[in-house]
Amino acid sequence: MKHLIILNEKAGAIKNFEEFKAEVESSFKGLDYEIYKTEGPRLVIPFLRKYLTDHKKDTVRIYACGGDGTIHEVVNAIYGYENAELAIIAVGTGNDFVKIYSKEKDWDHIVKERTGEARFKSFKSLINGKVEKVDLSRISGPSLEEPWYSNNVINFGFDAIVGAKGNENKLKGKKNPYGPAAIIPAILGGRFNKTIVKADGEQLNKKRMLLASLSQGQWVGGQYHASPKSDNTDGLIDVVILKCMSLARLMIQYFGRYTKGEHLDNEKLMKRIIYKRAKEVEIIAPKDIDICVDGEIIKGKEFKVEVVPGALKLVIPND
Repeated sequence: MKHLIILNEKAGAIKNFEEFKAEVESSFKGLDYEIYKTEGPRLVIPFLRKYLTDHKKDTVRIYACGGDGTIHEVVNAIYGYENAELAIIAVGTGNDFVKIYSKEKDWDHIVKERTGEARFKSFKSLINGKVEKVDLSRISGPSLEEPWYSNNVINFGFDAIVGAKGNENKLKGKKNPYGPAAIIPAILGGRFNKTIVKADGEQLNKKRMLLASLSQGQWVGGQYHASPKSDNTDGLIDVVILKCMSLARLMIQYFGRYTKGEHLDNEKLMKRIIYKRAKEVEIIAPKDIDICVDGEIIKGKEFKVEVVPGALKLVIPND
């Protein structure tokens, strides 16, 4: 087996490369390994595809050392390669995807203590980890040159607009880029959008919507338990849509319970929520909208999202 460490040095918890390198050397002593540093957005994809093609006779365990963006890029690189396994060293800011692998049942505790992330900090536990096949969501549309694959959550509407505006503000060097400078445009232009969502051919929303998530994972934005019933081994996509509502209702009645993942078990709240499991979802908008795929923003009017069962060989840490 070959061990390939993909390092995003810009990830939140990476402070010193020499210390990181020393940890790798200690953990992989006697094993066939190498380190590759990412050089820019999505540049790791062609590198990994070539590497896996060149080593097609070997099993390659790939360690994505970074946040959800790094994981997303590695997933999109290795999809379709039977010799590839994904291991995760969670050193990002949000680390949303790995939260579902916490052994804790108290979700509040997970947010505070990051117990799900703690399992994905040790190279040794991943070197000795077991492989589990998990589902991916494939999103395609006229605005994409090739399909993208999501291991976590595809979301759009109010929260995706905040994310897109925040990214723009960050590039411009603005302080607090995801604060009011991103939220206010979303309030003015995104809370009552006319996007239509169809699940297995059935139109789910008859009226305008606030936001929607199509999930294999459960968490978005570092703290929001948006899709608490999602299971990435069931061959389905969990669709959660929040209908339009006033900002006051959103903040007073929904925000806290949505953050904690309590919204799908509350009969009163479900009056303004649509929940469905499906194998295929269509997104149809009257104009280009922001779609957030595992934290990465794309734009377009029409997209199809399909589940790809058991498409990813994920390494679960040996605790």
